[in-house]
Amino acid sequence: MATTSTLAEMAPQVADRLQDPNYTFWSEQFEVFGGLAEGISELLLMVGRPTAVFNQTVVIEANTVWQPMPAGFLSITNISLGGSLLKKTTLHSLDYLQASWGPSWESDRAATPARWAALGLNYFLVHPAPYYPIYAQFTGVAYPFVDTWPPNGTETSPFEKNINQALEMYSAAYCRLKECGQDAEIGFSLYRQFQEIGKRYSTIQDRRDDLVFTQSFGAPTAPSQTSKR
Repeated sequence: MATTSTLAEMAPQVADRLQDPNYTFWSEQFEVFGGLAEGISELLLMVGRPTAVFNQTVVIEANTVWQPMPAGFLSITNISLGGSLLKKTTLHSLDYLQASWGPSWESDRAATPARWAALGLNYFLVHPAPYYPIYAQFTGVAYPFVDTWPPNGTETSPFEKNINQALEMYSAAYCRLKECGQDAEIGFSLYRQFQEIGKRYSTIQDRRDDLVFTQSFGAPTAPSQTSKR
């Protein structure tokens, strides 16, 4: 028996949550399949596995700390130079802690970087920037689907079936959040439940580092002791 499910296999449960079994109001392909695909990507970021890219060689560009995300990577987990892992840090630490560098750290140059940090989904940064292009080994989480948008339903979730409920909640939230009023309120509630399941799931899986996602929306109202990515 299969331990994973396709988007099409999960879609009827999403439609039941939406009380729209015939997809009269919500589109099966563009919204339900799309929501499931988005939920899988978000859960991959929260949990940090399954790691689908191993030791891919990537060129780090010269004379700039700002680097484009390697093709196919949803999230980088490790960068290795010469068999040694670069220290992972954050943009906040580079800007405010400044342990051994100054506020103009973006202009720092060296033969090889000493640290790296994630920067959204399209970029990462290294510090200091190398004088010349160098090759590094990257490990990370790949995009679960690489076909053109929207999904066609045959795509398979990388997670075992016992996590389907969370993905179905996310897709239903994804669909409902396009609306206002009560639909949006229900959508937020479902999204919170998805986050809680992801949080519990990550405690028994390998998140790769001590950075965790916040469940807050918008700007924080007070300082937090929890590292965020």
